[in-house]
Amino acid sequence: MARFIKTKNVNETVVKTKVKKGDEVVVLTGKEKGRRGKVVSVDSKKMKCIVEGLNEYKKHVKSQPGGQPGGIITVAMPIHLSNLMVIDKTTGKPSRVGRRRVGDRWLRYAKVSDQLIDSE
Repeated sequence: MARFIKTKNVNETVVKTKVKKGDEVVVLTGKEKGRRGKVVSVDSKKMKCIVEGLNEYKKHVKSQPGGQPGGIITVAMPIHLSNLMVIDKTTGKPSRVGRRRVGDRWLRYAKVSDQLIDSE
């Protein structure tokens, strides 16, 4: 799953997620199952991310007195990280992600092809 890192604040923990902004992912479960998209943002505390073009819903907005018109807008909703899988760039297939020490840094790699996801 994820790796928890202790911070100076006792009540706060930062999570090292295996999905990062800009990754191409596939949805494993839910109404968007099987669809692919690009990660727009990741919330590591809530373990959720927003994927471009997926899990959107219509929101009815009332007009504001400042002159902003009302109407119906589409809002992207977050998806839990456990429902996503990173797509390997070399094979184009969904892959689990591992961490490997390269030099003095930890980099992500795809377990399907054993190739690095992060650039060095």
